[in-house]
Amino acid sequence: MMKQQIQELIKVSKEVIKESSLENGAIVAANSDKLSYPSAVQDYRRVWVRDAAYICMSADLLGLENISERFFDWCLNRAEGFNKTGIFQNAYNVNGTIDGTSVPLDQNKVPKSLSKRYTNLIHHGTQFQPDQNGSLLIAIDHHISHFGIDNISRFEKLVDKTAAGITNAWKKNKFVLPYFDLWEERYILPTQRRYHTYSLAMCIAGLKITVKLLGKKKKWSQTEAEMSGVFNDMYSKKTKTIPRTYTLGQMAKHRNVIKEDFWPDSSLLGLVFPAGIVDPFDEKMERTVDKIIRRNMVNGGGFLRYPNDRYCGGIKQGRPTLTGAGVWPLISFWMSIYFALRDDKKNAKRYFAWPLKRIDRYTPEQIFTTRKKKSVCPLVWSHSMFVLAAKFLEYL
Repeated sequence: MMKQQIQELIKVSKEVIKESSLENGAIVAANSDKLSYPSAVQDYRRVWVRDAAYICMSADLLGLENISERFFDWCLNRAEGFNKTGIFQNAYNVNGTIDGTSVPLDQNKVPKSLSKRYTNLIHHGTQFQPDQNGSLLIAIDHHISHFGIDNISRFEKLVDKTAAGITNAWKKNKFVLPYFDLWEERYILPTQRRYHTYSLAMCIAGLKITVKLLGKKKKWSQTEAEMSGVFNDMYSKKTKTIPRTYTLGQMAKHRNVIKEDFWPDSSLLGLVFPAGIVDPFDEKMERTVDKIIRRNMVNGGGFLRYPNDRYCGGIKQGRPTLTGAGVWPLISFWMSIYFALRDDKKNAKRYFAWPLKRIDRYTPEQIFTTRKKKSVCPLVWSHSMFVLAAKFLEYL
């Protein structure tokens, strides 16, 4: 019965992914035009480059070659401001204009010394999230590799500009812009030598790919080396687990380190996949995953993003409700991929199966213990992580 359900969900996921890809090449996080899309949740008919990068990889696996290539063209020719800065905003409208986030943020002070070139990155509602650049470079590399594309000339300009977006925003071992993590909730200012671990890992992976595809260039190699140096310091023997946010030169026992920096954030699975810069058998990674499972797991296989997660995706009178998160199916699939890479098929199948027992036709952003709470559904990233996990488990 499970194999039949998996094959049916693969077919459904293919349709969901196709419906997320619009005529102009944009890939939306969820198609709220659909009758099945619930009310009283936030409208995700917007483009997040991060979500779209994962969607592109799953589209490749499903043989939907044009989806990725049309999206790459959209990034290069429609994403507002990208051609000037090489930087992606946190979200876009489908026509390419900059959108923002409706999640309220703490007020942050931006140094006056910041270049006027980046003024648009710091006005209300927009965020620089460097992992999105890394995600896109990973997706481009996946596409080229999956389809065995020899002539990559049509991707070179996009790769070059995306990598430049990372290198231009980095100087003297830190980002020179205020930047946010992938969950869009925590920011770091240019005056701080702090780093979101997932974001840094995705940038390192992206720059490694750029060098592989386009050859060595001083700035790419230099920035990648500096970022890797920071990562290696964070990853030293002084730590038993990997922090979700790292403060340069200060380790876990330092009195000034924020306790929440060491919360087990499920995004750290990304260091293994898709960043691929940490071995799944690495002892520190093992301990980190053990901590994620102990602190974030609910009901034997569902996962929060991190402890005390408030984001539920609901909205009332134009404001997010923030009444407490449910579990995220995409993280269960992410955990499944991690164990598949460890060749631990028992746990890989366990976490893969957990969401399947609790969903009907579509995979939501979150699963709640009460039916009163509704979730964004279908969430295309959730379906994409299912497809990726299915590939690792050889169901695809």
